Order: sequence, then C-alpha cells, then structure tokens
Amino acid sequence: MLLQALTRSLATASLLLSYVDAVPTLGKSSCKNIPGDHAWPTSVEWDQLNQTVSGQLIGTIPLAIVCHIDSYDNYNETACAALQAVWDLPATHSPYSGEIDSAWFQNDSCVPFTPASQPCELGNYVSYSINVTGANDVIAGLQFAEEKNVRLVIKNTGHDFLGKSTGKGGLGLWMHNLKTTEYISNYKSSYYNGAALKIGAGITGAEAYTAAHQYGCRLVGGECPTVGLAGGYTQGGGHSLLNSVYGMGADNALEWEVVTAQGQHLVATPTQNADLYWALSGGGGGTYGVVLSLTTRLYQDGEVGGAALYFNATLVSNETFWAGIEAWHTALATIVDAGIVAIYELVGSTFSSPSITAPGMNATQVAAQFAPFLASLDKLGIPYSFVPRTSATYFDHFSQDFGPLPGGSYPASMIENSRLIPRATLLDPEGNAAVVKAMQTTVASGDFLLGCNAINVGAGGNFSRSDYPDNAVLPYWRDAMVVCLMIGMWDWDVPRSNMEARESELINVITPAFQAASGSGAYLNEASFKTPDWQEQFYGTNYDRLRAIKKKYDPNDLFYAVTAVGSDAWVTDSAGRLCRA
Repeated sequence: MLLQALTRSLATASLLLSYVDAVPTLGKSSCKNIPGDHAWPTSVEWDQLNQTVSGQLIGTIPLAIVCHIDSYDNYNETACAALQAVWDLPATHSPYSGEIDSAWFQNDSCVPFTPASQPCELGNYVSYSINVTGANDVIAGLQFAEEKNVRLVIKNTGHDFLGKSTGKGGLGLWMHNLKTTEYISNYKSSYYNGAALKIGAGITGAEAYTAAHQYGCRLVGGECPTVGLAGGYTQGGGHSLLNSVYGMGADNALEWEVVTAQGQHLVATPTQNADLYWALSGGGGGTYGVVLSLTTRLYQDGEVGGAALYFNATLVSNETFWAGIEAWHTALATIVDAGIVAIYELVGSTFSSPSITAPGMNATQVAAQFAPFLASLDKLGIPYSFVPRTSATYFDHFSQDFGPLPGGSYPASMIENSRLIPRATLLDPEGNAAVVKAMQTTVASGDFLLGCNAINVGAGGNFSRSDYPDNAVLPYWRDAMVVCLMIGMWDWDVPRSNMEARESELINVITPAFQAASGSGAYLNEASFKTPDWQEQFYGTNYDRLRAIKKKYDPNDLFYAVTAVGSDAWVTDSAGRLCRA
C-alpha cells in the first residue's frame, strides 16, 4: 500500500523538475552548473540524453514529497506516516535513483519529519540519474557531464555516510540494477586458480551470499546485507565476518570491469591495467572509474562456529566492568589469530558481542577458544552470558545473526567515525588502558555507542597476506586488531542544530581521544566527511600513488566524491556548486 501511494503521488509531482530552460553561455566555468545557472542544460538537451540512453534518464522526485503540502496535491498523510516508520531502513532508499541513507546529507530538504508546510526541495539530491544498463549508458553519461559541465555522481545503493553518492545539481550514474551473477567454477590466472563469482555492480551482499550458497560456497562481504559489494564496499577495503581467514574484501578482488572517464571500457587485474586494479582494490570508490562488475574469490562453504557474549556493570562496579574490557582486549590476539572475527558493542556500561564468527569450528571449539577470557571474567567477579553454537554453513550463520535477508536490520540514519586500533597498542597495558579511557569518553554522554570488529588481516594468524595480490588497502589495516565505529543515531525529534552539535562532539572530542590513544588511521567507508586530515587517515602512504593513478585515468577530474582521492582539488560554494579549489 505504501509503494502504491507513493507511486501515485510521485507521478503527479513535476514542480521539482520544472527547471526554466537556460540560455547557454560560451566557455566553461570553474564551477559545475546547477539548476538556475545560465549554462544549466536545457530541457531539450536532457531529452536528447534520455533518447541516447533509451529512456533510462530519471528525474529525481524525493520520496518524502508525500509529507509536504504543495500546489500539486502530493500530500498524503497516510503514506507519510508509513514512510516515517521505515525511513531509517536502507531498503527504503536503495530502490530509488536519487535517495540516500545519510540523514546529514538529506539536510532536511525533503524528509518525512519536518513540518508539512515546509517546501520539499531537492537540496543535495542529484537532479537526474541514468538507470545504467551497461557500458554505453555510462559512456553517454560521462560525455554529457563533461560537455555540459555538470557534476557527476556514481551511486549504487546509497549506503554511504560521507556524501559520495549524491550532489546538488548532479547527474547520477545509478548502478543499482546491474544485477547479474556468473559462477566461475575454475577461474585461472597467475595469481589465483579456483572458484569465483562475477557480480554486477548492483549486487548486494545478501544477493551475493545467496548466489554463492547455491554453489556450496561462501565469499567475503559486509555485515549489512544491503551494501553493494562491487561499489564502495570492496573499493574501500571491506571488513567482514570472514576477515581473519580470507582477508579484506579488496584482497579477494580478482578483476574489475570498468569504464574510465575518457570512455574506455576495460578490465583491470593484477596483470592487466595493474595500476588501476591496485587503486580500485581498496583505494576508495567513485574516483578512478565506473565499475560495472567485480569478479571475486569464492571459498568452499562448511561448518561455522558462532557465539554470543554479554556482560554489564549491573552487579559490579564501573571500575571492574572496564577492567573486563581491558581483559577482553588482551584476550583478542589469540582469538583472532585462530581465524575468528568478534563483533562487539559498548552502550553505556553494557558489553555485547552478538556475533562471533569462527569458520571451520563448532560450538565446542569456539567455547575452548573463549575459555581463557571467560576465566578472566570469573576472576574479576563479572557475571556473563556466553552461548556458543554451530551452523552448517556460513550462509546459515550470517542469516541468523544479520537477517532476515535480504534487508537485515541495520539502520540508515546515523553519524559516525571510525578508528583502527593497532594490535601492539592493545597488547601494551598502558596502550590498552588509554584505549579504554577513550571508549569511556565515547559512551559517557549516552549520545554515542561503540561498534567494533576484532580481526586479523595482517600477519601471524590464519590469513596469509602473501597469497593475495598487492592492493591499495590502507596499510594501517595490516597492523590493526580492532576497528571501532563511534556511532550516534540520528534523532528526528530534536532540531537539526542538536545533531550538528553531536557531530562537532564526535569530531572535536571523541575522535581526538581515540587518535591520541591509538594513532593509526580510520576506515574510509565508515568515517566522518569532516575528518580534517582525511588523506592520511583514509589512505596513508598510498595517497600520492593513488593521486597519480587517478590523474592517469581521469585527467580532467570528471569524477568527484567527498574525501575520495583527488577531491582536495574541489570545494563547494555557498549555493552547493562544486568549484575548483
């Protein structure tokens, strides 16, 4: 009923797209054109583009238009209430070309929680999108954006919190419907021989896991099942429940099918266009080329041990509770070196590890791995709940912990930043104590929680880095034992200024506390767009090499994404135009 109501309402909403035809001007501005500029493409030019892409051009009409009163009679109170109930779910936004998950970049321009009397405006949304069906659509979009000096945006699911998949006045390349999968039973190359899966750019984690499961296989993908694997996930590195055995998502990339800024349709592998392969595999999405497909390694599926662990400060002092957290960090080295990934969360004085993943183990073996830590809790007098289990396959394990598939239960509306915490820091008593103090700072106000993954994608554990090609994954990952997200859920019941204050607290108080304690870097896919030294934090020593590769394949800087390599050449003016710095 919601979809039908929205469809009826959106079909009548033309005001947002009725831009006045502009008079073209000679020359090219240092800023990208936005609606209302003299050089903004005319309706005739947009129509011509639509014909070129066989009718796949979509004008953006925000979903939340049904929540705002206008002269086109789009307001629908029932549909608005239904939309409010699901607004925080990624699955609400991903089926639509212009929608995004990030509440920050939605900017209250047209959301279902502002007053009905407030106008619905495009704001940061792209103006138009091409529903990409293949390379020719991409090439047409690239040519149009270049010739008309329009901002270009690449979007798959919109599962992005840094503003990379949207942009005011932009032409979006919407990759979401490239939904092909191809099972390759024996991929042969000089760097890998074995099963592989070729996935279109629009394939989500849930879809990839399902496809692999049909062939008795598993693959490396994210915890949120709505994330697109070939997009920012793998291009940005890709942490996973399987990291401690198979490495990062980017480590598993075998080849990329890509269209470059100059319209070249090519394949990048460790031996063909190797520099582009290197950059795409961990160097961040949206800036080197438009990925049409990814071929990634598959692994034989089988038994997976799991567990859930909980304890809190209800029956012990706060000091004792945090001593338990220090003991947890000390125990993690042995755990992750055994091939286990443990997700854990801190909310106030409650520790929960709702998903522990141990490929190739059973419940008894998992219990044995955690016995030393549980003994530490016993010694501290901290009551706990520990429930191990066995799943027949990784697909079953994932479905239980992160289902129901395909949507899962991860929220969309949040602010966040991340820190990679080195193994050496957590194994040093003083370093461990400093990290725990930063954790206490994070959760003290109640506005933020911590969501962390304990992993090993470096040396000394089950994962053998030498078995995988070199890539652009941030080097700090190889020394890390934990990646932590500092998360603040978006509160639609308070003024936006309150959320802006929380973002400021995240950047100016919480993040520096973590950085001082741990050094290292951040995970570029789950970070804040306000990170001041993002080049170092997100890319480290790889940045200069990545910048040179971008220059080679995108000499005119057609591709832009917030905090992506090369984005430091651009700024946004007060009207939202993208301009040369």
